Amino acid sequence: MLKALVPIDGSEQALSAVKHVIQRVHDREAIDIHLLNVQAPFHGDVTAFVARSDIASYHREKGEESLAPACALLDAAGLRYAKHILVGHPAKVIAQCAKELGCNEVIMGTHGYGAITQLLLGSVSHEAIHQMDPHIAVTLVKGGYAEPATEHRS
Repeated sequence: MLKALVPIDGSEQALSAVKHVIQRVHDREAIDIHLLNVQAPFHGDVTAFVARSDIASYHREKGEESLAPACALLDAAGLRYAKHILVGHPAKVIAQCAKELGCNEVIMGTHGYGAITQLLLGSVSHEAIHQMDPHIAVTLVKGGYAEPATEHRS
């Protein structure tokens, strides 16, 4: 069975990746689905004056909010999944989580910008690909399409 990590940031592009996973399962591909939301860490004064438990609760709450639309899609499709909410730099955390979970594939939504735009604006998906273990396949799903177009690296 394929074990897939699907990073979710609450965007339409991320939901396109979830729809892609649902389609693959409907096409009879067995997938162990892991949703991941990465929260940005707090720095400086915030961590000095706010209790760790309050910060953890905030990250958990915001992570659940971001995951809710993806969970709703998977629930409606009758699919089982695991949720993970972690804190850190998104690209690095995605690559580490995929490796630690033993995932075969990471399926990410993307805006579909060209290489020049990615260089100018930056791209979590582009950066994550470069940090990914070479044994983990990456599928990029363009957002905004009824039938997502994919780009695959293995």
